[in-house]
Amino acid sequence: MDFELSEEQRELQASVRKFAATAVAPSAQERSDNLRWDADLWREFGRRQWPGVVIPKVYGGMGGGVIEHAIIVEEMSRIDCSLGAALNLLQQTVVAVLAFAPETLKQRYLPLLASGESFSITGITESQAGSSLTDIKTTATPEGRGWILDGVKTEVHIPEQSQVCMMFAQAPGGISAFLVDTATPGFRVVAQRATVGLRGLPMSAVAFDNCRVGADNLIGGEGGAYQVFFKSFDLTRIGNAAKCIGIARGAIEDAIAYAGQRKVGENVVTDFQGIRWQLADLDTRLEAARLLTYAAACEYDRSGRSTVESARAKLLASTTAMEATTIALQITGSHGCFSETPFARYMMDAKVSQITGGTIEILRNTIARHLVGKPRSPTA
Repeated sequence: MDFELSEEQRELQASVRKFAATAVAPSAQERSDNLRWDADLWREFGRRQWPGVVIPKVYGGMGGGVIEHAIIVEEMSRIDCSLGAALNLLQQTVVAVLAFAPETLKQRYLPLLASGESFSITGITESQAGSSLTDIKTTATPEGRGWILDGVKTEVHIPEQSQVCMMFAQAPGGISAFLVDTATPGFRVVAQRATVGLRGLPMSAVAFDNCRVGADNLIGGEGGAYQVFFKSFDLTRIGNAAKCIGIARGAIEDAIAYAGQRKVGENVVTDFQGIRWQLADLDTRLEAARLLTYAAACEYDRSGRSTVESARAKLLASTTAMEATTIALQITGSHGCFSETPFARYMMDAKVSQITGGTIEILRNTIARHLVGKPRSPTA
């Protein structure tokens, strides 16, 4: 493994960092406060090919790899985690389409997603089903040469801005994955939901009422949802780790900037050893988390899977982000407690990021299963 980024990767990193600081930062807090998605800003991302980072050039994408994806997500999340999350979540559909969809659907959806003209949502979670796909109640009933979809997904992002939804449903042959155009009769937005974190990426519940799709909209085959799920989620867990690194960086760097000029007698806050040691520990953990993230990205690019590697990366990155945002708020004191500062937003985004894309408990189970196998009792 080469621990150095290439010249092209460093240029990409600098480009995203500059754009995030100049074009994204001014509205980040306002969009979070008001649950507002900025479609024009997303199209600017598309002009830079960031949503299509792993989409081949033949479909209008950048044709990059997972390290490039991690670089983009980290730098964007340093300023605005909601947009970093959006760049990452989009890849769930992108990877599924690339790996499992027929050529007609690749040509239809990938250029739209790469250009930033549209978004894609993933419909998994229901009121009684989350991490376990087997609990899904949404149904897919075969009819002629197609399917009828019925059910409600309670946690999907910006469906009003999305042209395609990748959703999971119970078919006669098992849990299956479908691509659904959001203009299809029977697809509807139920209600917007206010979230604790990632508020600049608004969430809604959507319903499928007698929603008819064609045979080609089934991807991965009937009962093939798990291969679709893990192929895409290994990559997005890498992005989730990068997102958490970005959050932690933002919190630490902003806290240092404030505490470095906050006078306490003859000193500033960052003169005190207790503060300096906390920052040193966080910096060390962040560097380790980034190396784990890049290692997982290299493994995914090499083999197409990185389940354990991505679990390690997200576990360390997300726990470090939660600690970093807590310490950053403590270091800044009352200054950090006001809504015009980003510290509460960093903390809420970090907490949500310990849950989305695999909770820290699931990540630990994944790593433990790799080390010692499955538990003898399923309830252990």
